Amino acid sequence: MRKYQRKTAYLWSGLILSAMLFMLWGCDAKENNESTQSKQSTQARENNKKPLTLAVIPKSTGGEFWQTVEAGARKAANDLGVEIKWEGTLTETEIAEQNKIIENMINLGVDGIALAPLNAKAMSKRVQDAVQANIPVVIFDSAVDGDAYSSFVATDNVQGGKLGAEYVIQQLNDKLGSGKGKIVVLRYVQGTASTEARAQGFLDAVKQAGLEIVADVYPEDGSVAGAKKTAANTLEGLIHDNKLDVDGIFACNLVSALGMAAALNDLRKSGIAVDSIFVGFDSSEKLIKELNDGSINALVVQNPHKMGYLAVETLVKHLRGEKIETRVDTGVEVVTKDKLQQDPAIRKLVGVE
Repeated sequence: MRKYQRKTAYLWSGLILSAMLFMLWGCDAKENNESTQSKQSTQARENNKKPLTLAVIPKSTGGEFWQTVEAGARKAANDLGVEIKWEGTLTETEIAEQNKIIENMINLGVDGIALAPLNAKAMSKRVQDAVQANIPVVIFDSAVDGDAYSSFVATDNVQGGKLGAEYVIQQLNDKLGSGKGKIVVLRYVQGTASTEARAQGFLDAVKQAGLEIVADVYPEDGSVAGAKKTAANTLEGLIHDNKLDVDGIFACNLVSALGMAAALNDLRKSGIAVDSIFVGFDSSEKLIKELNDGSINALVVQNPHKMGYLAVETLVKHLRGEKIETRVDTGVEVVTKDKLQQDPAIRKLVGVE
């Protein structure tokens, strides 16, 4: 009996000791888990305190348009307390080089990328690579294939082309009558989504109005000289009886507009009569001078400063967990000489104070 009581006492002592050890282990585990969670929370808070570093990759680093985009992007970075790496190609035709820049930014481990893709198809894979590396991407200015990006910040380019067409149609209706007129379109580098959309918006509208498309061409290359050469060659074949037999002209971006304006001015200097309604896209000091001189009838103008600002702001909001729109429209306006003289907001938009 005593032996049985001793065994029972030993058994209970063991059970009590095991329970105590289990409770102690549980407390330690709980404390360790809470400590780990606390460290992770602290680390997250520390990370949030660090300034975000964003890559902003334009189509090129030259020209007034992209300089204005950069100013907007840097203003947003300053307002929002983030750092940006602004890096782009020299021209808007260096597709392989832009892909290298994207790849380099992925390898650097930036927090996010704002990209103006040179080609909708060619940049698609690099955008996917960035997202797979947990680097979100906001696309701006021009579209890219696929849906890996977080938001698209840009002008409604189809609408911009349509607005240009509506201006041409109205002018020709007053001048020639409804449904009459021969039209020339000068595009930009093939595969550039923004300019392709503008051309499509313009062409759809003028065709619906019954106007005749006599030329729809791409420039020789992405330079003003290339655009001028293509424009000159195209217009030369449309001269009859010492007059340019073209009623309306649309140029799809800054480079194309400058090239077309130069070609038309050369025709005038050579004694060719030019009486075409000419609408360009984008603005610059040179194009505004042409507008005031009457060589250009209207410009379809974007807001590049706003575009740069919103591209950075949208990316920062996404990184900070705020809700963002998948499509952000940065606006577009038709600017004429009269509007430029009468509307302070238009003068500010094109940088004329």
